[in-house]
Formats: sequence, C-alpha cells, structure tokens
Amino acid sequence: MNLGTAIICIIVFTVIFLQIKVYRDLNEITSMIKKIIEGNINLRIRLQTENKSVQNLSCQLNLLLDQYQEVLEKSKKSEEMRKQLISNISHDLITPLTSLLGYIEVLKNDPHLSEEEKIKYINIIEQKAHSLNELMEHFFQLSKLEAKDVTFHLEKINLSQIVKQTLILYYDEFTKLQIEHVISMPKQDVFALGDVQATKRILHNLISNHLKYGSEGNQFGIEIREENEKVWIDLWDNGRGIPAHEMENIFERLYTLEPSRNKKLQGNGLGLSIVKQLVEYQKGNIVVKSVPYEKTVFSFCLPKPS
Repeated sequence: MNLGTAIICIIVFTVIFLQIKVYRDLNEITSMIKKIIEGNINLRIRLQTENKSVQNLSCQLNLLLDQYQEVLEKSKKSEEMRKQLISNISHDLITPLTSLLGYIEVLKNDPHLSEEEKIKYINIIEQKAHSLNELMEHFFQLSKLEAKDVTFHLEKINLSQIVKQTLILYYDEFTKLQIEHVISMPKQDVFALGDVQATKRILHNLISNHLKYGSEGNQFGIEIREENEKVWIDLWDNGRGIPAHEMENIFERLYTLEPSRNKKLQGNGLGLSIVKQLVEYQKGNIVVKSVPYEKTVFSFCLPKPS
C-alpha cells in the first residue's frame, strides 16, 4: 500500500468514525427528547462531543427547553391564580350575603325584637350591602382595566384641590378612630398631568388601605412634593406596617394582609391592584416602604404638565 492509498484509507475511516460518533450523539439527543416529551421537562442534553454542529444543536435545544419550561410554569401559575380568583370571589360574595340574609330572616321572623334591636340589625344590613356594592365595583373596575376598556382624559389637574376634597370625605372616620391627620403641601396649588376621576380613586383606595391596616397607629399623613418632572404624593401611617416577605405581593389582585385589625373595613385584596394600574395608565409610578410600627409610606407620582 503506497502513501496515497494509506492517506485515503485514514480519511475514509476518520469520516466513517465521525459519522458513527455523530449518529450516536444524534441518537442520544433523540432519546433525551423522547424522555422530555414523556414529561421529564427538567432533563437537559449533556453530551461529551467535539463536533461543533452537535454542540450547537444541543445548546439550541436546551435553550428551547428552558423557554418551554418557563412558559409551562407561567401557564400553571396563571391557572392557579385563576382558580384562586374564582375561589376568592365566591368567598367574598357568599360570606357577606349569608350574613345579610341571616339578619333579614331575624327581622322577618322574630316578633319580639325591640325597636333598638331592629335599628341595629338594619344598620348592619346596610353596612353589609355597602361592602358588597364596593366589592362589585372593584371587580368591575379591575376587569375593565385588565381588558384595557377604560378611557383616560389626561389633562392639567389641581392635585392640591383633589387631595383636600378627598380627605374631607374621611374626616369622620379619622375622628372615630382617633387618628391624627398630618397634611403637608405647598402653599401654592400643585398641578399634574392626569385624570381627575382616576386620581381620586387612587387616593380613595390608598386612604382606605391605611385605615384598614394602619389604624393601630395614631397618625396618618399625606404630603405633596415636586421632584424634577414629577409630582409625588406620599401617604403614610405609623401602624403595624407590612412584613418584608409580603412587600412584593401587595399589588397583586386578591392579595390581602391578614388579618386586618379593623374588621369593619376588612379588605378584599383588589384596591391596591387597581391603584397600581391606574397610576401606570397615567404614566406614573408607585412605590411602598414600610418599617412596622414606625412608618409605612405609599408614594405615587404623576408627570408635571408641560
């Protein structure tokens, strides 16, 4: 055998060997993919090969599997949230309805009730009805926001005036709970670019939230401040605050801090989710900081008018 023939033989055997090696690698890849399809989505392709094409194929398949697993996990989480949503809606509707019907039955069937007791039960029924109405309004508003079925009229609005008008509505509640309110805002009116009704709803939901979860403290404050091209409104209290492990979840719908100390104002877990979306629709931002029993601050900003 001459040198040329030997070289040709070596090349042929090398090609055959490489083809066999590639074939084995591809078989192994196929076997792994079958296992993944059968449900073992945590498997990844790990091959000891020097073939660049096979290496590249393995990397691309692993990336695809990572993306598939991420989509699958998000889908599972979404399904769990959907089930939780249905469960919570049912609970939040059935509980006050059952209680309301119970008081109505007592009023109808107990002839020995005094006038004082009747008035007491009627007041409770009215309170339960208001709670149900607020719950339905929140569900309706949140569903419209998530479906992007809301029109915002962004214009120059007087934030100072809106804050004062909203606070007046809660004066009786502050007095009843013996909460001192601290107001800090510039002497001159402060303006922002926003939607009047959306901004009022944000303030209403945030103040209600402070009353529900911050009423253990004896102070509630609100401050308007200007910073660069933004106008910030800070709402704070010195109540029990928000534990660090719950901070990242508070803007999720149906998430509530348990238990609310003010049972009369028990939350339904929708208010803050609505707030976040309303702020973002107005091109703003919202942040929260909390040191329990010292200071819990919800701060949201709106852009200044041009």
